[in-house]
Amino acid sequence: MAWLRLAESALALGRPIFLVEGWRSPARQDALYAQGRTTPGSVVTNARAWQSWHQTGRAVDFAFQHGSPFAPDHPWKHIGEMGELLGFEWGGRWKKPDRPHLQLTGGLSLADAVAEAKLDPRYARKGG
Repeated sequence: MAWLRLAESALALGRPIFLVEGWRSPARQDALYAQGRTTPGSVVTNARAWQSWHQTGRAVDFAFQHGSPFAPDHPWKHIGEMGELLGFEWGGRWKKPDRPHLQLTGGLSLADAVAEAKLDPRYARKGG
């Protein structure tokens, strides 16, 4: 629900965004972690499987619809701050900024969110 509100707000500002990725399997997370380290490409994450909010279903990565989706001239800070008003933690404020990343922690630690995700019977069907 918070994601939809953010997307609607960005659209109203004339800066539409789209969801790049939300829930991510542990295998996909490890593949992304390997990128730029042991496989070709640029480093895109510092988190291995179960070290990311994506495995809990509480994180999204977004990009902008016009121009180059990840260009630095997009209003990342403005959209990130709007996300914060909706309850997201924005990755753009981290020591190693991740501007496209938003997560809803709900006051949980990552360890607690991971434990909760692993108990969800739907998780097993998602390739966990």
